[in-house]
Amino acid sequence: MAQDEESKHFALRELFSSFMNCDPEVSSEQLRIMLERLRQEASAAYRHPHDEPPWERKAARAILRLSQQFPGDPGAMAPLFLNYLLIAPGESFFMAANEPHAYVAGEIIECMAQSDNVVRAGLTGKFKDVDNLVNMLSYTMGGPYIDAGAPSPTEAILRYTPPVPEFEVMIITVQPGERLTLPDLDVPAIFCTIEGAGFASTSLQDGSSANGGDDTSQYSKLTQGRSFYLPPSAPPLRLMVGLSQRGPMKIALAHKNLHLDKPTSPLNGMHHESDVTAESPYSVTTRSPTHSGDEYINTVVSSDDLTQLNAKLQKQAF
Repeated sequence: MAQDEESKHFALRELFSSFMNCDPEVSSEQLRIMLERLRQEASAAYRHPHDEPPWERKAARAILRLSQQFPGDPGAMAPLFLNYLLIAPGESFFMAANEPHAYVAGEIIECMAQSDNVVRAGLTGKFKDVDNLVNMLSYTMGGPYIDAGAPSPTEAILRYTPPVPEFEVMIITVQPGERLTLPDLDVPAIFCTIEGAGFASTSLQDGSSANGGDDTSQYSKLTQGRSFYLPPSAPPLRLMVGLSQRGPMKIALAHKNLHLDKPTSPLNGMHHESDVTAESPYSVTTRSPTHSGDEYINTVVSSDDLTQLNAKLQKQAF
């Protein structure tokens, strides 16, 4: 029986290696036997001989579901090695490199560092590099920390900051009838509308007009699924939603980690203190409210405003 952490990792590695290198005929037969038992236990007529732990129930449901999505694939038994998570809207978790994972159902936002190395373990018809996979995994045990985000600085902007420098994600919510101006960013960023609809505007950097008039702003209509790239040091982005809009607009904005000293997700399940300190562009500044991270513009957007915006968008198109 493994006692210390090193021997536990070794035992888990040996077990996983045996599973991945198992003869296909043996693994297929074991999968058939397991599915037969789980289907029997899921029937209303079956009386379980003991109180079934929640983890066992969730693992059983996951195995049955995966076996339907990928018939005959022994990878359906992978939940026996993994944490099975049901994540609610607004929740997230950080996953370090060299950790196996699978998305079973639903829609999520995944932000990751640059990588040219994807090694598949199962539930796929593509090539599986088993030897490389077994050697590269960290075999970290325990469940992940669920991160619900941190107000930055208000609930209108929720910050999801991992303990790595490559990226962080902001979920920005603009209610009907509101405007919200984001702070200046000196790093490139991308954003995507994930819910609702509204408008975004930013000043043209050369001071010219987009339509030949006095207005030096560039406008874009935001609808679900539309994404944009913001170059470094771009003028502040202004978001607005009409008063008659049903429900808020939400966008996800990702850029380099500007809060590495204040992670919202811990490393290996434990919060840590970072030696890196940096001033956040989302904190209170001495700039005008139009460009500050704390004193956002939140004025009512009337129907007349929307009519003017639509007219400007039509002019920009020609």
